[in-house]
Amino acid sequence: MSCDKCEECRENGYAYCIHCGEPLDSCPHCEESRKVGYAYCASCGRPLRPVQAEPRTSSQWNVLRSVIIGTSVLVAVLLLAEFCAMLLGIGTVWDWASGASYDVLLLAPKLVSVGALGGTGLQLFWIVIVAAIVASVALVLYQTLPALRAPREKVAEEFSKTPLYWVAMLLGAALFLNVVCVVIQIDEVNLPTDSAIGFIPEALYAYANAAVWEEVITRIVWIGVPMAVLGLLCKKKDALKYLVGGFGMSRAALVLIVISSVIFGFGHLSGWGLWKVIPTLISGLAMGYLYVRFGVHASIVFHFIVDYMAVLASGSTALLVSAILMVIIISGIPSLIEIARKLLRAPEAVKGMPNIIPPDQESIFSRRD
Repeated sequence: MSCDKCEECRENGYAYCIHCGEPLDSCPHCEESRKVGYAYCASCGRPLRPVQAEPRTSSQWNVLRSVIIGTSVLVAVLLLAEFCAMLLGIGTVWDWASGASYDVLLLAPKLVSVGALGGTGLQLFWIVIVAAIVASVALVLYQTLPALRAPREKVAEEFSKTPLYWVAMLLGAALFLNVVCVVIQIDEVNLPTDSAIGFIPEALYAYANAAVWEEVITRIVWIGVPMAVLGLLCKKKDALKYLVGGFGMSRAALVLIVISSVIFGFGHLSGWGLWKVIPTLISGLAMGYLYVRFGVHASIVFHFIVDYMAVLASGSTALLVSAILMVIIISGIPSLIEIARKLLRAPEAVKGMPNIIPPDQESIFSRRD
Protein backbone atom coordinates (compact mmCIF):
# COMPACT_ATOMS: atom_id res chain seq x y z
CA MET A 1 0.00 0.00 0.00
CA SER A 2 1.46 3.33 -1.05
CA CYS A 3 1.85 6.32 1.28
CA ASP A 4 1.51 10.08 0.77
CA LYS A 5 5.26 10.36 0.19
CA CYS A 6 5.38 8.00 -2.81
CA GLU A 7 4.83 10.77 -5.36
CA GLU A 8 7.62 12.86 -3.85
CA CYS A 9 10.00 9.89 -4.02
CA ARG A 10 8.90 9.20 -7.62
CA GLU A 11 9.72 12.80 -8.58
CA ASN A 12 13.15 12.44 -6.97
CA GLY A 13 13.89 9.43 -9.14
CA TYR A 14 13.61 6.67 -6.57
CA ALA A 15 12.63 3.20 -7.76
CA TYR A 16 11.15 2.48 -4.32
CA CYS A 17 9.49 4.79 -1.79
CA ILE A 18 12.02 5.40 0.99
CA HIS A 19 9.16 5.76 3.51
CA CYS A 20 6.89 2.78 2.86
CA GLY A 21 9.12 0.63 0.63
CA GLU A 22 6.53 0.31 -2.13
CA PRO A 23 7.93 -0.05 -5.69
CA LEU A 24 7.35 3.04 -7.86
CA ASP A 25 7.18 3.30 -11.65
CA SER A 26 9.94 1.16 -13.08
CA CYS A 27 10.64 -1.06 -16.04
CA PRO A 28 10.74 -4.88 -15.78
CA HIS A 29 14.52 -4.83 -15.59
CA CYS A 30 14.96 -2.39 -12.68
CA GLU A 31 14.85 -5.04 -9.95
CA GLU A 32 17.20 -7.27 -11.92
CA SER A 33 19.73 -4.43 -12.19
CA ARG A 34 19.34 -3.69 -8.48
CA LYS A 35 20.13 -7.30 -7.55
CA VAL A 36 23.26 -7.21 -9.72
CA GLY A 37 24.37 -4.11 -7.81
CA TYR A 38 23.99 -1.42 -10.46
CA ALA A 39 23.36 2.14 -9.34
CA TYR A 40 21.23 2.70 -12.48
CA CYS A 41 18.91 0.38 -14.36
CA ALA A 42 20.75 -1.09 -17.37
CA SER A 43 17.54 -0.91 -19.42
CA CYS A 44 15.73 2.34 -18.61
CA GLY A 45 18.49 4.26 -16.87
CA ARG A 46 16.44 5.01 -13.74
CA PRO A 47 18.64 5.62 -10.67
CA LEU A 48 18.26 2.75 -8.21
CA ARG A 49 18.37 3.72 -4.57
CA PRO A 50 18.59 1.29 -1.63
CA VAL A 51 15.28 0.50 0.02
CA GLN A 52 15.03 1.34 3.69
CA ALA A 53 14.46 -1.74 5.85
CA GLU A 54 11.72 0.17 7.66
CA PRO A 55 10.26 3.67 7.64
CA ARG A 56 12.63 6.13 9.31
CA THR A 57 9.87 8.56 10.25
CA SER A 58 7.24 6.45 11.99
CA SER A 59 5.07 8.28 14.51
CA GLN A 60 6.42 6.11 17.35
CA TRP A 61 9.99 6.97 16.40
CA ASN A 62 9.15 10.68 16.23
CA VAL A 63 7.65 10.65 19.74
CA LEU A 64 10.55 8.73 21.25
CA ARG A 65 13.10 10.90 19.51
CA SER A 66 11.37 14.10 20.64
CA VAL A 67 11.42 12.97 24.27
CA ILE A 68 15.10 12.05 24.07
CA ILE A 69 15.95 15.35 22.39
CA GLY A 70 14.16 17.15 25.23
CA THR A 71 16.16 15.09 27.72
CA SER A 72 19.33 16.10 25.87
CA VAL A 73 18.59 19.74 26.72
CA LEU A 74 18.31 18.88 30.43
CA VAL A 75 21.47 16.79 30.28
CA ALA A 76 23.27 19.73 28.65
CA VAL A 77 22.07 22.04 31.45
CA LEU A 78 23.25 19.56 34.09
CA LEU A 79 26.58 19.14 32.33
CA LEU A 80 27.05 22.92 32.18
CA ALA A 81 26.30 23.29 35.91
CA GLU A 82 28.74 20.54 36.83
CA PHE A 83 31.36 21.92 34.44
CA CYS A 84 31.11 25.36 36.03
CA ALA A 85 31.38 23.83 39.52
CA MET A 86 34.60 22.09 38.50
CA LEU A 87 36.09 25.26 36.98
CA LEU A 88 35.13 27.34 40.03
CA GLY A 89 36.84 24.82 42.27
CA ILE A 90 40.17 24.65 40.41
CA GLY A 91 41.94 26.92 42.89
CA THR A 92 40.36 25.28 45.94
CA VAL A 93 41.47 21.82 44.82
CA TRP A 94 44.95 23.13 43.92
CA ASP A 95 45.44 24.41 47.48
CA TRP A 96 44.02 21.23 49.00
CA ALA A 97 46.19 18.97 46.82
CA SER A 98 49.41 20.55 48.11
CA GLY A 99 48.98 18.70 51.40
CA ALA A 100 46.88 15.71 50.29
CA SER A 101 47.67 12.20 49.05
CA TYR A 102 45.63 10.13 46.61
CA ASP A 103 46.01 6.50 45.54
CA VAL A 104 46.60 5.62 41.88
CA LEU A 105 44.39 2.61 41.08
CA LEU A 106 44.38 0.06 38.26
CA LEU A 107 41.89 -2.62 37.25
CA ALA A 108 44.07 -5.67 36.66
CA PRO A 109 41.25 -6.96 36.63
CA LYS A 110 40.99 -6.60 40.42
CA LEU A 111 41.23 -3.06 41.74
CA VAL A 112 44.79 -2.51 42.98
CA SER A 113 46.80 0.49 44.16
CA VAL A 114 50.09 1.07 42.34
CA GLY A 115 51.21 4.06 44.37
CA ALA A 116 50.05 7.46 45.50
CA LEU A 117 50.24 11.05 44.30
CA GLY A 118 50.69 13.97 46.65
CA GLY A 119 51.82 17.57 46.76
CA THR A 120 53.03 18.99 43.45
CA GLY A 121 52.42 15.68 41.67
CA LEU A 122 48.76 15.66 42.71
CA GLN A 123 48.39 19.33 41.76
CA LEU A 124 49.76 18.70 38.28
CA PHE A 125 47.58 15.63 37.87
CA TRP A 126 44.55 17.75 38.83
CA ILE A 127 45.33 20.14 35.99
CA VAL A 128 45.63 17.18 33.59
CA ILE A 129 42.21 15.92 34.71
CA VAL A 130 40.62 19.34 34.26
CA ALA A 131 42.19 19.67 30.80
CA ALA A 132 40.87 16.21 29.83
CA ILE A 133 37.32 17.10 30.90
CA VAL A 134 37.44 20.50 29.17
CA ALA A 135 38.66 18.82 25.97
CA SER A 136 36.00 16.08 26.25
CA VAL A 137 33.14 18.55 26.66
CA ALA A 138 34.50 20.64 23.77
CA LEU A 139 34.70 17.58 21.49
CA VAL A 140 31.16 16.48 22.35
CA LEU A 141 29.92 19.97 21.47
CA TYR A 142 32.05 19.92 18.31
CA GLN A 143 30.33 16.74 17.18
CA THR A 144 26.86 17.87 18.25
CA LEU A 145 26.46 21.51 17.24
CA PRO A 146 26.70 20.98 13.43
CA ALA A 147 23.43 19.01 13.63
CA LEU A 148 21.66 22.17 14.82
CA ARG A 149 22.72 23.94 11.61
CA ALA A 150 21.10 21.32 9.38
CA PRO A 151 17.92 22.19 7.42
CA ARG A 152 14.97 22.46 9.76
CA GLU A 153 13.30 19.26 8.56
CA LYS A 154 16.52 17.32 9.13
CA VAL A 155 17.64 18.74 12.49
CA ALA A 156 16.02 16.00 14.58
CA GLU A 157 17.41 13.23 12.38
CA GLU A 158 20.92 14.70 12.40
CA PHE A 159 20.80 15.41 16.13
CA SER A 160 19.90 11.77 16.80
CA LYS A 161 23.35 10.81 15.45
CA THR A 162 25.28 13.06 17.84
CA PRO A 163 27.12 12.11 21.04
CA LEU A 164 24.98 14.43 23.19
CA TYR A 165 21.81 12.65 22.03
CA TRP A 166 23.32 9.24 22.76
CA VAL A 167 24.72 10.36 26.11
CA ALA A 168 21.24 11.59 27.08
CA MET A 169 19.48 8.43 25.89
CA LEU A 170 21.94 6.05 27.53
CA LEU A 171 22.10 8.16 30.69
CA GLY A 172 18.32 8.07 31.14
CA ALA A 173 18.19 4.33 30.48
CA ALA A 174 21.15 3.54 32.75
CA LEU A 175 19.88 5.68 35.64
CA PHE A 176 16.39 4.18 35.40
CA LEU A 177 17.81 0.64 35.49
CA ASN A 178 20.14 1.66 38.33
CA VAL A 179 17.17 2.85 40.38
CA VAL A 180 15.34 -0.42 39.71
CA CYS A 181 18.42 -2.40 40.82
CA VAL A 182 18.78 -0.33 43.99
CA VAL A 183 15.10 -0.77 44.88
CA ILE A 184 15.36 -4.53 44.41
CA GLN A 185 18.48 -4.69 46.60
CA ILE A 186 17.50 -1.93 49.04
CA ASP A 187 18.29 -4.05 52.13
CA GLU A 188 21.88 -4.53 50.94
CA VAL A 189 22.60 -0.95 49.92
CA ASN A 190 25.34 0.76 51.91
CA LEU A 191 27.43 3.77 50.99
CA PRO A 192 31.18 3.99 51.67
CA THR A 193 31.79 5.83 54.93
CA ASP A 194 34.45 8.02 53.32
CA SER A 195 32.26 9.25 50.45
CA ALA A 196 32.62 13.01 49.98
CA ILE A 197 29.74 15.09 48.62
CA GLY A 198 29.14 18.78 48.14
CA PHE A 199 31.35 21.64 47.02
CA ILE A 200 34.44 20.57 48.94
CA PRO A 201 37.96 19.91 47.59
CA GLU A 202 37.85 16.16 48.18
CA ALA A 203 34.62 15.77 46.18
CA LEU A 204 35.66 18.20 43.45
CA TYR A 205 38.83 16.19 42.87
CA ALA A 206 37.56 12.65 43.50
CA TYR A 207 34.64 12.71 41.05
CA ALA A 208 36.56 14.50 38.30
CA ASN A 209 39.39 12.02 38.76
CA ALA A 210 36.93 9.11 38.52
CA ALA A 211 35.42 10.47 35.30
CA VAL A 212 38.82 10.55 33.60
CA TRP A 213 41.02 7.95 35.28
CA GLU A 214 38.38 5.23 35.38
CA GLU A 215 37.85 5.68 31.65
CA VAL A 216 41.58 5.24 31.14
CA ILE A 217 41.87 2.07 33.23
CA THR A 218 38.61 0.57 31.96
CA ARG A 219 37.68 1.69 28.46
CA ILE A 220 41.17 2.47 27.12
CA VAL A 221 42.97 -0.41 28.86
CA TRP A 222 40.30 -3.09 28.34
CA ILE A 223 38.90 -2.01 24.95
CA GLY A 224 41.33 0.38 23.27
CA VAL A 225 44.55 -1.52 24.02
CA PRO A 226 43.25 -4.94 22.84
CA MET A 227 41.81 -3.33 19.69
CA ALA A 228 45.14 -1.59 19.02
CA VAL A 229 46.98 -4.90 19.45
CA LEU A 230 44.54 -6.63 17.09
CA GLY A 231 45.04 -3.78 14.65
CA LEU A 232 48.81 -4.24 14.75
CA LEU A 233 48.41 -8.01 14.24
CA CYS A 234 46.23 -7.21 11.21
CA LYS A 235 49.04 -4.92 9.98
CA LYS A 236 47.10 -1.70 10.38
CA LYS A 237 49.63 1.13 10.29
CA ASP A 238 47.35 3.47 12.27
CA ALA A 239 46.30 0.87 14.85
CA LEU A 240 47.22 3.13 17.78
CA LYS A 241 44.25 5.37 16.94
CA TYR A 242 42.04 2.69 18.51
CA LEU A 243 43.33 3.80 21.93
CA VAL A 244 41.15 6.93 21.84
CA GLY A 245 38.04 5.06 20.68
CA GLY A 246 35.60 6.23 18.04
CA PHE A 247 36.63 3.44 15.67
CA GLY A 248 33.19 1.88 15.13
CA MET A 249 31.71 -1.47 16.01
CA SER A 250 33.00 -4.96 15.28
CA ARG A 251 32.40 -8.33 16.90
CA ALA A 252 35.70 -8.06 18.75
CA ALA A 253 34.78 -4.58 20.04
CA LEU A 254 31.37 -5.86 21.15
CA VAL A 255 32.97 -8.66 23.19
CA LEU A 256 35.44 -6.21 24.74
CA ILE A 257 32.61 -3.85 25.73
CA VAL A 258 30.98 -6.68 27.68
CA ILE A 259 34.27 -7.84 29.27
CA SER A 260 35.28 -4.30 30.29
CA SER A 261 31.82 -3.66 31.76
CA VAL A 262 31.95 -6.80 33.90
CA ILE A 263 35.41 -5.81 35.14
CA PHE A 264 34.19 -2.27 35.78
CA GLY A 265 31.21 -3.59 37.74
CA PHE A 266 33.27 -5.89 39.98
CA GLY A 267 35.86 -3.14 40.38
CA HIS A 268 33.34 -1.38 42.64
CA LEU A 269 32.77 -4.46 44.79
CA SER A 270 35.39 -3.74 47.46
CA GLY A 271 34.35 -0.18 48.26
CA TRP A 272 30.58 -0.47 47.81
CA GLY A 273 29.48 -4.09 48.15
CA LEU A 274 27.79 -6.61 45.87
CA TRP A 275 24.71 -4.42 45.32
CA LYS A 276 26.79 -1.94 43.30
CA VAL A 277 28.08 -4.47 40.72
CA ILE A 278 25.06 -4.73 38.42
CA PRO A 279 24.22 -0.98 38.33
CA THR A 280 27.87 -0.19 37.57
CA LEU A 281 27.99 -2.92 34.94
CA ILE A 282 24.97 -1.36 33.20
CA SER A 283 26.64 2.06 33.19
CA GLY A 284 29.81 0.38 31.92
CA LEU A 285 27.94 -0.99 28.90
CA ALA A 286 26.68 2.52 28.11
CA MET A 287 30.14 4.08 28.42
CA GLY A 288 31.73 1.24 26.46
CA TYR A 289 29.32 1.84 23.60
CA LEU A 290 29.98 5.60 23.65
CA TYR A 291 33.74 4.93 23.67
CA VAL A 292 33.57 2.63 20.65
CA ARG A 293 31.10 4.71 18.65
CA PHE A 294 32.24 8.28 19.34
CA GLY A 295 35.47 8.19 21.34
CA VAL A 296 36.79 8.33 24.88
CA HIS A 297 35.66 11.95 25.21
CA ALA A 298 32.00 10.85 25.01
CA SER A 299 32.43 8.20 27.71
CA ILE A 300 34.27 10.72 29.91
CA VAL A 301 31.38 13.20 29.57
CA PHE A 302 28.85 10.48 30.50
CA HIS A 303 30.98 9.47 33.51
CA PHE A 304 31.48 13.10 34.54
CA ILE A 305 27.73 13.84 34.46
CA VAL A 306 26.93 10.80 36.61
CA ASP A 307 29.68 11.27 39.20
CA TYR A 308 29.73 15.06 39.53
CA MET A 309 26.08 15.13 40.59
CA ALA A 310 27.49 14.35 44.05
CA VAL A 311 29.14 17.79 44.04
CA LEU A 312 25.84 19.56 43.36
CA ALA A 313 23.78 17.23 45.56
CA SER A 314 23.89 19.50 48.61
CA GLY A 315 23.40 23.18 49.34
CA SER A 316 21.43 25.62 47.18
CA THR A 317 21.68 23.50 44.03
CA ALA A 318 20.39 20.26 45.60
CA LEU A 319 16.69 20.82 44.81
CA LEU A 320 17.29 21.85 41.19
CA VAL A 321 19.67 18.94 40.55
CA SER A 322 17.21 16.51 42.14
CA ALA A 323 14.40 17.76 39.89
CA ILE A 324 16.54 17.47 36.74
CA LEU A 325 17.73 14.04 37.81
CA MET A 326 14.16 12.85 38.38
CA VAL A 327 13.11 13.95 34.89
CA ILE A 328 16.15 12.24 33.34
CA ILE A 329 15.34 9.02 35.23
CA ILE A 330 11.71 9.11 34.05
CA SER A 331 12.94 9.73 30.49
CA GLY A 332 14.76 6.43 30.85
CA ILE A 333 11.49 4.64 30.04
CA PRO A 334 11.17 5.97 26.45
CA SER A 335 14.95 5.67 26.14
CA LEU A 336 14.73 1.98 27.03
CA ILE A 337 11.93 1.51 24.49
CA GLU A 338 14.10 3.06 21.79
CA ILE A 339 17.12 0.97 22.84
CA ALA A 340 14.96 -2.18 22.82
CA ARG A 341 13.77 -1.27 19.33
CA LYS A 342 17.36 -1.09 18.20
CA LEU A 343 18.30 -4.31 20.00
CA LEU A 344 15.60 -6.17 18.08
CA ARG A 345 17.70 -5.54 14.99
CA ALA A 346 20.93 -6.44 16.79
CA PRO A 347 21.21 -10.03 15.50
CA GLU A 348 21.22 -8.84 11.89
CA ALA A 349 23.61 -6.01 12.79
CA VAL A 350 26.03 -8.44 14.45
CA LYS A 351 25.95 -10.70 11.41
CA GLY A 352 26.98 -7.76 9.26
CA MET A 353 29.81 -6.67 11.58
CA PRO A 354 33.45 -7.32 10.70
CA ASN A 355 35.04 -9.87 13.02
CA ILE A 356 37.92 -7.74 14.29
CA ILE A 357 38.75 -4.50 12.51
CA PRO A 358 35.92 -2.04 11.78
CA PRO A 359 35.89 -0.24 8.42
CA ASP A 360 38.23 2.74 8.32
CA GLN A 361 36.63 6.00 9.44
CA GLU A 362 37.63 9.45 8.25
CA SER A 363 38.47 10.67 11.74
CA ILE A 364 37.48 10.52 15.39
CA PHE A 365 34.94 13.27 14.66
CA SER A 366 32.92 11.19 12.20
CA ARG A 367 29.24 10.73 13.10
CA ARG A 368 27.80 7.25 12.62
CA ASP A 369 24.23 6.05 12.10
